[in-house]
Amino acid sequence: MNKLNIIQKVWEAIQESLPVTDGTINNNCGPVDSGAAPLMDDTVDEQVIKELCRNFAKALTDRDFERLDGRAEYHLYTVDHLIELIKNNDEQNTIKLFNENKIKSKYEDCEFLSITFSEDQEQALVVYNVRTCMVSADNKYFKELNKKNDKKNTISRGTPFSTTYTLLVKKDRETWRIDKLEASEKTIKV
Repeated sequence: MNKLNIIQKVWEAIQESLPVTDGTINNNCGPVDSGAAPLMDDTVDEQVIKELCRNFAKALTDRDFERLDGRAEYHLYTVDHLIELIKNNDEQNTIKLFNENKIKSKYEDCEFLSITFSEDQEQALVVYNVRTCMVSADNKYFKELNKKNDKKNTISRGTPFSTTYTLLVKKDRETWRIDKLEASEKTIKV
């Protein structure tokens, strides 16, 4: 894939995943709602970062294989991260995973553990737990999911569980965007 094709795909991905103006995210989840009032001690940047992280968690976990947008969260990423996703066929891999396993999942909420800013205040490392409920999936998917999980905690249909996400967010032209992410292999049953 040449640079022009990559840039064109990035532009298309950004355009198609932008939130629609009626207050919903352009994917298969419901209205955008922060879910929690900002703490009085939060700075403006912390409030914006928390909202970004909530929207990311919603777009990533509120999905249904029957009406799936494989790039629902793409508008929340930096261009550099988006280029990597496109190079690695992320959208097709996501769609394949959800369709093959008939996954329906629902965002529950999130809990912020820490937000650590860089010295220049242009980057922040965010660690938070995202609670998700697997509404349905094939049994083979649950087996595979639980192989990675602590034996004490098994994930089953309809039971919420928590995953720890670590995000590196950066200011991109005065807008906070996700540049890198990591999800814990182990999940905590709630």
